[in-house]
Amino acid sequence: MGYFIGMTPVFKSTFSIGKSILTLDAASSEGGPDSIIEICKEHEIDPLILVEDTMTGFVKAHNICKENNIRLLFGLRISCCNEISDDDNSEHKVIIFAKNDDGCRLLNKIYSHANTVGEGKIDFKYLNGVWASDLNLVIPFYDSFIFNNQMHLKKCIPDFSSIYPTFWVESNGLPFDHLIEQKVLKFADGISRPVKKVKTILYKNKTDVEALQTYKVVCNRNFGRAATLSSPNLNHFGSNEFCLESYLQYE
Repeated sequence: MGYFIGMTPVFKSTFSIGKSILTLDAASSEGGPDSIIEICKEHEIDPLILVEDTMTGFVKAHNICKENNIRLLFGLRISCCNEISDDDNSEHKVIIFAKNDDGCRLLNKIYSHANTVGEGKIDFKYLNGVWASDLNLVIPFYDSFIFNNQMHLKKCIPDFSSIYPTFWVESNGLPFDHLIEQKVLKFADGISRPVKKVKTILYKNKTDVEALQTYKVVCNRNFGRAATLSSPNLNHFGSNEFCLESYLQYE
């Protein structure tokens, strides 16, 4: 049984390049990166909810969780838009979870389609066409259509005609968190969909935020302009709350 009822930890690993400094190794290395598996075992976190930007780490995650008797809930964070022919003004992120083996195969099909036909993204026409009960759709707190419409004046109009999403909310000490949360609650209530409070965990301790910042610069995750250590241009680095330490402090 996990520590806290009401907030769910959500992990991302180094397989999402430049996004996390946590590994899927069986144990943490001395003086090296921390292991998600070791964290889950130490703090009785089960299932492990793992959200990645690619499918490349799925097999390792599946195998290492099986070896350690940890249930795995794997989600793919992927770009979605109104129509592939649209400009990027409608692009936003969704998370697709596989519920079973058939869902895993379908998730891999969606990922392959995005990277061979959709220029790295999918549209709602395609998603509604292939959707099945073997999948779950989650709307993340950051970079969702609600977030982008509010913060970046985009025009994201989702088509949930055959999909029933769950919405996530977070609180990481960023100045716009409360504003976005209110928008999410209002939208979800309007379509009678559930909302779940989560904590994204990208590093173990608050002091590790500098290590992640350096890693992002090394990986050139620059979001539009050249990144340096003195001017990293990194999203959400006004907070050091995307960590296990912050999750454990939650009451």
